[in-house]
Amino acid sequence: MPRDHLTVRSTGSPRFSDDQIAAEAVRRLSWDAAVPRDKVKVKVERGRVTLRGVLQDAHQKTAALEDVSRLFGVAGVTDRTRIKAG
Repeated sequence: MPRDHLTVRSTGSPRFSDDQIAAEAVRRLSWDAAVPRDKVKVKVERGRVTLRGVLQDAHQKTAALEDVSRLFGVAGVTDRTRIKAG
């Protein structure tokens, strides 16, 4: 069964607003050639990032998750993306 939640705990890191985290997540995804442009939607609430969208394969999904989970200020990531059937 795939994991769809990742919790990241960090001490001593600066606090970023949800808007700042969302903007950086969108920017990071747009720079990643492995993630199709405009296929992943980002929502941030209290530092927790939720990704939604339909991707072509697991490589794209993994790349998107890695991109946003490494951002400063991210408390966790919920993956609601899915792989396109067929």
